[in-house]
Amino acid sequence: MSTVALPPKTAWWKACFEDATRRQQPQHVRSRVDGMTSLLALEPRSRILDLCCGLGQEALEFARRGHRVMGLDSTEEALREGRTAAKGTSLFSHFVKGDMRNIPYSGEFDAIVVRHPAFGHFARERDDLRSLQNIRKALKPGGRLLMKLVNRDWVIRHLSPNGHEHGLTFDFATGRLEGYRTRADSRAPTSFRLYALTELLRLLEEAELAPKRVSGRFDGTPYDLHSFHMIVLAERGKDAPKPPRDEDDGLPRALKIKGRGR
Repeated sequence: MSTVALPPKTAWWKACFEDATRRQQPQHVRSRVDGMTSLLALEPRSRILDLCCGLGQEALEFARRGHRVMGLDSTEEALREGRTAAKGTSLFSHFVKGDMRNIPYSGEFDAIVVRHPAFGHFARERDDLRSLQNIRKALKPGGRLLMKLVNRDWVIRHLSPNGHEHGLTFDFATGRLEGYRTRADSRAPTSFRLYALTELLRLLEEAELAPKRVSGRFDGTPYDLHSFHMIVLAERGKDAPKPPRDEDDGLPRALKIKGRGR
C-alpha cells in the first residue's frame, strides 16, 4: 500500500489548526501569491478583497504588485500589524474589521480570496452559505472567488479508524474536526467544518457562484485524494441584460389615484 507524504515542515494536524496570524516566510507568501495571481487571471490594478486576512502578508504582497487591496478580519490585533506594515508606503491597501457574513460592499471587487480556517469555522452551515452569498454580492459581475480549504477526504484517510488523531476528533455526523488552537499564550478548544468537494459545490451553486476549477495546489496541481488542500476557483456570472421596455404594450406607466371630490 502506497503512502502519502505529510505536508512539509509540519504535521498535518498542526497545519489544520495553525493560527491564522502565524507569520509566514516571505518567499512562501510570494509563491502563494504567484499561484493565486495565475489562477485568478488578475488584470493590472485589480480590486481584491482578502477575507480573514490575518497579518495581511498576502494582502500586502498583492498591493506590491500594483493591485488595490482590502484586508478584512475579525481580529483587531492582526489588523494592526497589517496597518503598521503598510504605513509609510505608497501601497493601495486598507485593513478593516468585519465579518464575512456581512460584507458591506456590492459589485466592488474583481477578486476575493478566502482560506482555511476562515471558511467553515461557523457553527452552522447556513452561515457559510450566507458568507458565500455576501461574497457574490461583493464581486463585480464576472469577478472571481478563490478558496483554499483542507481536503476532507485526505484528512479522513489519515485519521485512525475511530476518528481520533493526536488529540483531534472528527465528527462523522457533522463533518467537523475538533481540536485546539494554540496561540502565543493560550490554548483554546476550537472546531471547523471540513467540506467534501460535492458539499462545497452545492453551496456555491446555492450562492449563485459558478465553479470553474479545482486544484490541489496554487500552482495548478490536479486535485485528488493525495491533495492536502482543495483549491476552488468560482465566478460570479455576468448579469443578464435587462430586456428593453416595450412602450407600445398598452399598459399604463403610472397609476393616478384621485380622492373623492368634495
